[in-house]
Amino acid sequence: MLIRVLPMVPATLMILGFFLVPILWAVYASLTNQGLSGANARNPQFIGLENYYYLFTDTRTWEALGRTAVFVAMSVFGQNVVGFLIAYGRQAASTLVQNVVSTIVITAWVVPEVVAGFLWYTFLRGDDAGMNQILGLLGLGSQAWLLTSPMAAVIVINIWRGCAFSMLVYNAALQDVPNEVLEAAEIDGAGRFHKIFGVILPIIRPVIAINVVLTTLGTLGVFGLIWITTAGGPGTSSETLPLLMYNQAYDFGLIGYGSAIAVLLLAFGVVASLFYVYLFRVGNARHD
Repeated sequence: MLIRVLPMVPATLMILGFFLVPILWAVYASLTNQGLSGANARNPQFIGLENYYYLFTDTRTWEALGRTAVFVAMSVFGQNVVGFLIAYGRQAASTLVQNVVSTIVITAWVVPEVVAGFLWYTFLRGDDAGMNQILGLLGLGSQAWLLTSPMAAVIVINIWRGCAFSMLVYNAALQDVPNEVLEAAEIDGAGRFHKIFGVILPIIRPVIAINVVLTTLGTLGVFGLIWITTAGGPGTSSETLPLLMYNQAYDFGLIGYGSAIAVLLLAFGVVASLFYVYLFRVGNARHD
């Protein structure tokens, strides 16, 4: 018995050290008036749920939470749809096209978040930006996209950068779909859309569930892309929970309050994950 347990000890210690301990520290810090500097940094006091009281009575929190929900929902939907369509389209393409498409999509993913954010900032920032020059060639009006449509802009940027992961996941899942099933569907007269929605998607449903959870958790923590492109502005019109947490913890020096926002963000991710798991479990039960 001991021999079987010993190989699990290093992994368990790593999980405790790099995952559980930071969470417990954040929960503890959220119950104090921990500051970034001054007396509260040297000797923080336990204040109970006071940070959470201010957090949930502040309209800025609820506005940031709503924007976070929209950002996550639209980004996850877009990443999964675009990733699946690219993976599905690659199957019918030549090897050269598959390699070119994969290289382009994965390059957008592996580029550092700060670099990707700056590239999109220069592409969208003003009248002389690349997007407006393209629209000008098409005879369409230009606008300051990061000022007029900041949330839409950061959602599109996040989909662009994150769809590569979904493409890789769905590409592997599609290779496991039996050809016999697809051929039988074609014999029965199934068209392209019927094969996708009636055959392929039900077969890869567990993969979809896992990928949705992973992309949700990844999107919840997006900070660099939004900070570089809009910094949460104009005003607070694109401020999500990670940016609110940063602003409170480092701009105002309220580490305890920022930790409370971090705990709220963690709870948001747990609830979203449980909801997805329940949703797909119910779907699988109905399908069976």
